Amino acid sequence: MAVRNSDTLEVLLAVAAEAGVPFTTVELAGRGITASAAGTRWVLEVGKPQLDGFTLAGKLIELCELEERLIALWQAYRNGEVEAAAFEVGLAEVVIAMEDWPAIPPERD
Repeated sequence: MAVRNSDTLEVLLAVAAEAGVPFTTVELAGRGITASAAGTRWVLEVGKPQLDGFTLAGKLIELCELEERLIALWQAYRNGEVEAAAFEVGLAEVVIAMEDWPAIPPERD
């Protein structure tokens, strides 16, 4: 059983549970939860067994950067620094990037 201790998951669950957010925002949070779970599976089932350490580390750094963006966006929204519409746009950008994240670019010759 994998440990599910994730700031990403915590933030996305908080977004989905936030009173007053539009259903489109809740849907984005759900997509983010799905993308986060898929990313974890990818690391365990593909990344670790098939990638060299440097390539995997680079991919994990990308994932951490997405998590940092998500956390900063959520904090800004909660502090009233970002309006709901801008929050949803930013959340969509992060979620789409999370959905696309596991892809490994082809090696260049």
